[in-house]
Amino acid sequence: MSAAPSDSPDPSDGSASDRRDAAGGTHEPEHLGWLPQDLAQLDAEHPPRLPRGRLLAGLLSAALVIALLAWALPWATGASWTQILGTLGDLPAWAVPAMVALGVGALLLEAVTVRTALPGARWSGALWGHSAAGATALALPGGTALGLGLMAWILRRTGLALPVILTGIVAASLVEMVLTSVLVPVLGLGAYALSSAMAPAGISLPGALWAALLAVLGAALSLVLTAVLLRRRVLTSVLAQLGAVVPEHLREGILLQRDALVRMLRRRPLPLLVPTLGARVLQWLALVIAIEAVGAEVPLLLTIAIFALGRVLSLVPLTPGGAGITEAVGAAALVGLGVASADAAGAMLLLLVTMLVVPLVAGALGIIAAFTRSVDGHPAQIRRRR
Repeated sequence: MSAAPSDSPDPSDGSASDRRDAAGGTHEPEHLGWLPQDLAQLDAEHPPRLPRGRLLAGLLSAALVIALLAWALPWATGASWTQILGTLGDLPAWAVPAMVALGVGALLLEAVTVRTALPGARWSGALWGHSAAGATALALPGGTALGLGLMAWILRRTGLALPVILTGIVAASLVEMVLTSVLVPVLGLGAYALSSAMAPAGISLPGALWAALLAVLGAALSLVLTAVLLRRRVLTSVLAQLGAVVPEHLREGILLQRDALVRMLRRRPLPLLVPTLGARVLQWLALVIAIEAVGAEVPLLLTIAIFALGRVLSLVPLTPGGAGITEAVGAAALVGLGVASADAAGAMLLLLVTMLVVPLVAGALGIIAAFTRSVDGHPAQIRRRR
């Protein structure tokens, strides 16, 4: 993030008050006509709608996750469900509370990044908005866009200006891409290579490792293209090439948002990156503790590799968040390292508390809080210019 585009100072494009409002604060800029109609009309009283087809897809996806866990987990490990349940029954009393605490901690750290990306936002709005967006992405196929719309609506209800919301969501999404799609897989591949050179044990999943490498290369390419597109000259040229497809007033608004985003990335790289990086560390610790809770031992370097593999598999679009697939492959990797089959399955199911159960419960609470809470007590902060 510190390597944000370094063009010469941006030319003036709008009033100084408009530029300040786009970078932070709760007041609306004077002109929102450049926004697409569905965004410009986003207000505190009309939440995003959940299409019935999307809800049905969510139910089918949940059934698929359950089926994957019921069939793939025993198949991948060679353990029966009787053995797996026996391992879960023998877990120490601290195991599940530890998983919950680490899941909550990771969620709070991610919300710190979101709060940093939204100058003037309330902590409660950032937390509930992020929780609701994350849960929607985990619960529904293709739910990321719907989740971001829900997050924007929740933040809108707190009185935050729409341009600030858009800039903040893009900034937080870029941080997530840098860390989860690039840095974590790179660290995992490095840990795997180093551990293979230092010890005879290794993860015998070459196909998955190639998938991780391809995911890293794809994410890195996306970041490079994003960085190039964020250069003002490049973006201006691209918009000009589109001609009548992008009206002039819309081009000006896009450039305005680009300027606000680049300023934020330049001024706050560490406050944006460090909290989410800390969240990934807590999730990795959850894997380490889950393995310890079932009485197994795995070298720390290899736990990094397994964790990174899980983050790559979470991008597989078969199920939201890769649920079911991640647990089966992770358990198979543990078995390959010498962990008992039932213990490997039990460890991955325990990790599921941190990675899936806590975010879903927190998101449900965030959605309930948003729908039951009255609109911000300062209605003058939420108004549309005509």
